[in-house]
Amino acid sequence: MMERRETQPQVPSWALMDGFAAALLELRDNGQIVHFNQAWVELMDQPSAQRNLIDYVHREDRSLWRQALLELQRRPATTFSQRLRFVHPSGELRWLEVSLKRGPGGFYLVAGDVTAHKRREIALQASQRSSASLLDSMPGLIYRGRNNRDWTMEFVSAGCMRLTGYPPERLVDNHEFTYNSLILEQDADYVWREVQYALTRCEPFELSYRIRCADGAIKKVWEKGVGIYADTREVLGIEGAIFERGT
Repeated sequence: MMERRETQPQVPSWALMDGFAAALLELRDNGQIVHFNQAWVELMDQPSAQRNLIDYVHREDRSLWRQALLELQRRPATTFSQRLRFVHPSGELRWLEVSLKRGPGGFYLVAGDVTAHKRREIALQASQRSSASLLDSMPGLIYRGRNNRDWTMEFVSAGCMRLTGYPPERLVDNHEFTYNSLILEQDADYVWREVQYALTRCEPFELSYRIRCADGAIKKVWEKGVGIYADTREVLGIEGAIFERGT
């Protein structure tokens, strides 16, 4: 008599996907959702029957999504990876890093939530724009540069134009036309000497000297700056502000 063996019920393959932290989906050729794991439900809620993924995609990113589907149908060996905006059923905007791959009967998609990172990125960009606007509104020249005889500049504010007659980009990372070429030859050694003396003592420097502007006019300027130091007290650069000095 043959021994009877109990067969274990087969677990559907997509049920195994619930153990993954990333949201996983299987889509038809038209983008309709066929299967999804629990991570997708937690991220974007339970999709209704016949739901198409494009329903979740932000309107401004839908053309990019459609283009991705068409491109992968033409070139199935490629992978589409992009950061897209999605809208949760509650109306909340979310940024997802998606990777889409062509499969035998449709598409497979992996999605990760990068909303928090994107919000920090947007906040940082807004802060940088605000800081740049504040610096550019200053009447003088705000700078950050290298500690060399040419005073090579890494950043120059918009006030450069008003003070010198030259646009800021003319002085940034330019090794042929540097800020030192504006300083009158008679004052150049004094400027170098006083800055180096202050830097060796890790003190701010304050200078008065003359520059020749784009129109050939000579201006008296006042400069206040500090050194940028490494933990070893090595001088990494200088930063400060330069203003026209009244007569």
